Amino acid sequence: MKTKFFFSVLACMLISLMQMNAKNIFVIEGPEETYNQIRVINETSQSDFQCRIVVLKEDETTDRVYGVYDLKGFGDTCAKTARVTRGTKIAIQVPKSFPGEVSCSLEYKDFPLFFDAIVVHLNDEQTEFKED
Repeated sequence: MKTKFFFSVLACMLISLMQMNAKNIFVIEGPEETYNQIRVINETSQSDFQCRIVVLKEDETTDRVYGVYDLKGFGDTCAKTARVTRGTKIAIQVPKSFPGEVSCSLEYKDFPLFFDAIVVHLNDEQTEFKED
């Protein structure tokens, strides 16, 4: 019985790792010691999808889910409030059904009244940029 449980847990962890894309793993390196919130901005060509941010252990296995973000159209923002410290390793995960590759970038914002946020910009190869 214990062997079956062990292998099922191992299989779940491997599936979770396979869903992550190595370029969507980041270490929080902003100027603040702690942040109160992570915001995700949809700058992809897709609408009505979910992504999630997970906190990783040192060996890059999932420690816990920070939050699940429901994103609508281009420019939509979703935020989750919970404390995260500098040096924490996070991963941004999108559904397997997401068409194409997703790239991410982080921005660190210092808002008034001791409110500090990490802003995650999601982009895909379909996103068009205006060139001058």
